[in-house]
Amino acid sequence: MKKAPKLIFVVNTRKRMHSISLSWGKLVAILAGGVFLLIFVIILGANLFSNLVYQSRLTRLKKNNNRLVSTFYDLNNRIQKMESDISMLVEKDKALRTYGDLPVIDQDIRRLGVGGRLMPKSDELDQLLPESDIKVSELVNNLDRLAREIKFERISYETIYDAFKNRSDQIQSTPSIRPVYTGFINDGFGYRRDPFTGRREFHYGLDITTPTGTPVFVTADGVVGKSGYQGGYGYVVEVDHGYGYSTLYAHLSKILVRSGEAVKRGQKIGEVGTTGRTTGPHLHYEVKQFNINKNPLDFFFSGYIR
Repeated sequence: MKKAPKLIFVVNTRKRMHSISLSWGKLVAILAGGVFLLIFVIILGANLFSNLVYQSRLTRLKKNNNRLVSTFYDLNNRIQKMESDISMLVEKDKALRTYGDLPVIDQDIRRLGVGGRLMPKSDELDQLLPESDIKVSELVNNLDRLAREIKFERISYETIYDAFKNRSDQIQSTPSIRPVYTGFINDGFGYRRDPFTGRREFHYGLDITTPTGTPVFVTADGVVGKSGYQGGYGYVVEVDHGYGYSTLYAHLSKILVRSGEAVKRGQKIGEVGTTGRTTGPHLHYEVKQFNINKNPLDFFFSGYIR
């Protein structure tokens, strides 16, 4: 009993028996070593598993980051397209305001200036796309600006709509289309050298060269005033549109309306010819407002209304 206890393992082989005796100290040492080995294996396995999980998450994050960058590039392209569309809307807004005799919006007002301090989170947002030259803060600012511009245009168009709604008769009576489908302007509004006298004289309309027989359309609603032959103008149709507007169509080869007849914008009223004093087939077209000749080019806004 005074001796230390031993743990004996007996190994029985065919030739002879072997025995291994272990003291408590050796046994404790072996068990401790086994425990440490087990802990080492667990830690190593956990580390390997953690690395695998980390690499998997890193790969997924890189893929998501690439998709995020691609999404922001697409968003930036769409913002640029929206800016182009808004620019076109601004041009149409100007044309409609001219058409409706409304004041054109000043360019300084269209800048829609705003104030305020820079948000501290802007720099943090920009770090979301470290591999991109696009800044999140710029996209946010551009979107805010576009939102203001769209709201501004909506209000402007509502103003134009209300004005048009209240002045629809006047708008229908305002010359606003081209009187012929084809041709080119060989003489504009203003001073020119007269082809017959050679003297510098003022030309009160447009001369649009186009073949004989080309249809001529009235450019606004109105009532035919003069309809017939008128000296150097040849066969002429003059239309009173009301609201101070009148138009004249000269050198016609054929007249299709008579004095006192009501006509609608886009209605065919005659055909191009060479009657009167002319060097070739063309339409002489004039626009008057309160009996003062105006440049017809200022009244061309759209295609033909048939």
